[in-house]
Amino acid sequence: MKTKTEIDKAFEPKNTCSICESPYDDDAGGIQGHFGILPVTFCEWCYSSIYDMVYQEVKEEVIDQFKEWQRLNPEPCGMSRK
Repeated sequence: MKTKTEIDKAFEPKNTCSICESPYDDDAGGIQGHFGILPVTFCEWCYSSIYDMVYQEVKEEVIDQFKEWQRLNPEPCGMSRK
């Protein structure tokens, strides 16, 4: 049977990127965390690529939601920014 320490280590992110296996460097912009209970580590290159991909996917949706919010919440009289 595995000890608690061995089990805890199984849920700790590793020090290499989960995608490309490059060394992890927090100072360079890498990130570590969990997808649900799955530990993940991303180097600065893979993290920025994932970020850009998600941004491109949701950008138009966020802009549309903001425009709808502005339409539903107009600024009160005298509060406009001129």
